[in-house]
Amino acid sequence: MNTNKQQLQKMIKSDFSKSLSVLMRVLALMIFMVFSLNTIEAQTLGGIDLKSMKVDELSDEQILSYIQQAEQRGLTQPQLEALARQRGVSESEISKLRRRVNELRNGKNSASNEIQKRGNSIRETNSISNPEEDPLGIFSTDNIAKLTENERKIFGFDIFKKRDLSFAPNMSLPTPVDYQLGAGDEILIDMWGATQQFLRLTVTAEGIIRPDNLAPIYVNGLTIEKASERIINRLSEINRGLKPQNGNPPTIFHQITLGNIRTINVEVVGNVAQPGTYSLPSLATVYTSLHAAGGPTENGTFRNIRLIRDNKLLTTLDIYPFLTSGIRSGDVRLKNGDVIIVEPVSNRVELEGEVKRPGLFELRGEESFKDLLTYAGGFTSTAFKNTVTVKRNGEREREIIDVDQKSFENFKPKDGDLLEVSAILDRFSNRVIINGAIYREGEYQLTDNLTLSQLIERAGGLRGDANTSRVSIYRTSDDFSQSVIPVDLVALENGSMHDIPLLREDVVQITSIYDIKEEYYVQITGEILEGGIYPFFKEMTVQDLIILSGGLRESASGALVEISRRNINGSVNSAAEIIRVPIDQDLSLSSEDRNQVLKPFDQVYIRKSPGYSVQQQVTVEGEALAAGVYTISRKDEKISDIIQRAGGLTPYADASGAILIRKTEFSDSKSNDQINQESLQKLRQKVLNDESELKNISQTQLMERLKKLEDKIESDTQNDRVGSKLKKELIQDISEQDSLVKNIEIKEEEPVAINLAQIIAQPGSKYDLIVKEGDVISIPGKLETVRVAGEVTSPLNVRFDKEFSFKDYIERSGGFLMTAKKGRSYIQYPNGERRGVKRFLFFKSYPKVRAGSTIFVSRKPERQPLNLQAIIAAAGSVATLALVVDRLSN
Repeated sequence: MNTNKQQLQKMIKSDFSKSLSVLMRVLALMIFMVFSLNTIEAQTLGGIDLKSMKVDELSDEQILSYIQQAEQRGLTQPQLEALARQRGVSESEISKLRRRVNELRNGKNSASNEIQKRGNSIRETNSISNPEEDPLGIFSTDNIAKLTENERKIFGFDIFKKRDLSFAPNMSLPTPVDYQLGAGDEILIDMWGATQQFLRLTVTAEGIIRPDNLAPIYVNGLTIEKASERIINRLSEINRGLKPQNGNPPTIFHQITLGNIRTINVEVVGNVAQPGTYSLPSLATVYTSLHAAGGPTENGTFRNIRLIRDNKLLTTLDIYPFLTSGIRSGDVRLKNGDVIIVEPVSNRVELEGEVKRPGLFELRGEESFKDLLTYAGGFTSTAFKNTVTVKRNGEREREIIDVDQKSFENFKPKDGDLLEVSAILDRFSNRVIINGAIYREGEYQLTDNLTLSQLIERAGGLRGDANTSRVSIYRTSDDFSQSVIPVDLVALENGSMHDIPLLREDVVQITSIYDIKEEYYVQITGEILEGGIYPFFKEMTVQDLIILSGGLRESASGALVEISRRNINGSVNSAAEIIRVPIDQDLSLSSEDRNQVLKPFDQVYIRKSPGYSVQQQVTVEGEALAAGVYTISRKDEKISDIIQRAGGLTPYADASGAILIRKTEFSDSKSNDQINQESLQKLRQKVLNDESELKNISQTQLMERLKKLEDKIESDTQNDRVGSKLKKELIQDISEQDSLVKNIEIKEEEPVAINLAQIIAQPGSKYDLIVKEGDVISIPGKLETVRVAGEVTSPLNVRFDKEFSFKDYIERSGGFLMTAKKGRSYIQYPNGERRGVKRFLFFKSYPKVRAGSTIFVSRKPERQPLNLQAIIAAAGSVATLALVVDRLSN
């Protein structure tokens, strides 16, 4: 029974502590939203009236975010309550928020986790970057982007504009020794030993604390140390073990610390962004109040901020030591009723140019340019440090003052001065440059009495292609005019010419013999493995060029090598010199022709053998005795020859339905070369997969040759013939430009109507076509149906009957529809040929129907009915025409 009672008490305490925690978070949210304002007079937040703010309009994400950020500020419950009442937040809104937080806590098991995650995210970013997450703009840190150009220049101006640098007091540190207690402070008394007690006492407005069963203790204005002595003396009246008794040590030990601290009101006036009264923690300093007020304005001082206490000047604050070294000079702890005054700036100068931190700086009367340079971070590496130019406002006009380096400590800038630090000159005092046909081009130091020959030696000496007869020294005079000094290195080496001393910024240019003449090359094309342009070498022969280009192809067997040479001393009518060299059947040249020496710019053509051709195939499919792929044996081989080689037709073949399928110029099907490429890839893969010990260097070289040949075939197949390209372009131009041609369909293969029966009966006749590479001769089996399609009642396939005519098949399909255009009907035979209905006067002649044919009935075009406007327009046109005819006749 006692156990259940204890568990019940624990549950009650747990629920009470959770409710208290939720209440504190709600109050922290509301008060912190108001505390984020920069002025007490303004009762709005980002244009939203806090008194009229609706909690129902806030999302769960916003509530979680505000709670966590308020806790991060370290604000205590008494402080939040006081600020809430001061800002005028209604109790009804606080109740709504309390209910919303309870719903989040009870309705979502992960509410506490969400708060923790939100807190971690806030600690990492210290701001909300998404405006949708902060519609009230409480935690926005994007203030720096709103600064004006002049405000950006002011040194330290943005320090108080950043929300992530709030100068808030650290509540986790021990209580300062000199901290004086006041109304609202909370004192924690912990006693252990002979007794166990924990007291939480709050200093009243009268400055006292009230322990149970004891008289009040006055602690206002006392430090923690002094107050502890007074509190222990009073508590020892009922707890005698706190002090030694009769020489015995104390039996009760104690510790007195400061809990929640009070809130103080301070005034921030003068040249600040938001002057007014601010409620701050009692541990707040002058920096805390300045941040709450938004910092000094554009005309406010950073060097003479005064703290007034009890109508007396307590201290003067200078922010520059903090900006430069992190020392908070004069930053004292505030008390209730303190006044911070930001004076107008009195002496501000601008420093620009080659300094690390240019901008506007405020100087005191005794500070010099050296101090200003310290605030600016010093000179940059490219600064001219000997002289600084000062532009000063005189009584009637401006003036310029040059300050040399010796006067930096004594020169005192005045208000409005513009100090400019220029950069050093972009030139060298001891540089010479050498370029051209030497081994180490570049810039070199000009030492005393440096000469041209010494500089060449420093640069690694001359290259073999150096033009020693002409070396140029480009020299710049004092008036920046340039002159050139020609030097003959041959004369310099043999002593007939004195060595030339060099001067600053001299540029030595040693030209190459190849810089003054055209680059030599030779070209080879045709039946060669790797045609193209190659560099020319002295005593280069035709055989050398053929070897460089990978050797001859098999198609060059028995052909010619033609060399085209430029005419240098030819006649007026001569264009080029042509030299022909025959190629043997074994792809070799004769001993004389092999050593034919080439000259620069020769063009070598390897002609193709007249009788050479690559195998080309046609395919026979369907009802042939030996259907398959056949190689074209002659250029004039015809369909009948291929059918004969295929053994003729089977008894089930229908010759009337045979069709020839032929490739067009747009076909991208594999050519014979591509088939060869696949074969080469398979062969190379076989060599790679060979795991036997017979694999040696010969197989390795074979793989390299196969790879090279694959690449060559691939590059060759990408180049179409000029004629095929032209035909493609012509068809595309017609389809794109000619408005009379509609929907030209570009196909890779097209059917060709043939009469195979007549071809077989009369080989070599006009019906017998010459076959081409890629042709497919398709021979169907016996056909026994006729298809009827188009504008008929029931499109279907009808059994073929010799006795049936064109109209009979239409009747078998239910007859014509009302939308049928009978005169445009046509029939398509199995071989692809089409025949239409012929008309003569009122008579129609219908084509003969064959087995496997398709009868197609066309549709009438849709006609638009004439409306009243069209009729009126037509009548007007007729009337006008009649009037013109009448006038002409008269």
